[in-house]
This record gives sequence, structure tokens and C-alpha cells, in this order.
Amino acid sequence: MSGRDLALLFSSIVLGASGQLMFKAASRKLPPFSELGLLKLLQTMFSTPLILAGFACFFISALLWIIALKNIPLSVAYPMVALSYVIIFAGSATLFAEPLGWRHGIGALLIVCGIWLIAGKG
Repeated sequence: MSGRDLALLFSSIVLGASGQLMFKAASRKLPPFSELGLLKLLQTMFSTPLILAGFACFFISALLWIIALKNIPLSVAYPMVALSYVIIFAGSATLFAEPLGWRHGIGALLIVCGIWLIAGKG
């Protein structure tokens, strides 16, 4: 796996996680869904800049993912997507003051160790 391939893969993962964080930020500003009908809900969602930015992140993430898969085995690349959980832990604590406990820390450590075992050479 070249540095370029890793950069594409990591960029795809970061953009996907960023899209999720944008969706969370946008959802906090939306009115309660019970106050909206389906049509108004869709109209509101698709006119919310953070939601549109989240979709853009997912779209670019998918393009980078496809390019990265040209040279990276799927059995190595897909487990690396679990890094998005670690990014989400950090982002949710930082941006939304969501509490992180010791279980999050151990889980993140296990994720990183698992990725290292799968992708590592040697």
C-alpha cells in the first residue's frame, strides 16, 4: 500500500466521519419532527446547509474510496473504516460535549489495535 493509497483511504474515512458530525450538528437545530409533515421535513432537511455539506462529504468520500480500492484489498481497507468510530468519539466529545467514559477509550484502543493487526506488515 503506497502513501498515496493510504492518504486516499484516510481522507475518505475522515470525510465520512465529518459528514456524520455535520448531520448531528444540523439535527440539533431542526424543529421537532412531530411538528412537520413528511414534505416539510424533507424540504427543511434539504435546505439546511450542514445537511447538504454532510451529503457532499459522503459523496467525495465515496469517490475517494473507489479510487483507493483500486490498489488496496477490500479485506484491508474496510476494517480501517472503523477509524471513523474513533473520530466520532473525539468529535462528539469536542463539538457536542458528549461524555466519553473509560469504555470509549478501551474500545478506541481495541479498534486501533485491530486495524494495526489487519493492515500491519510483519
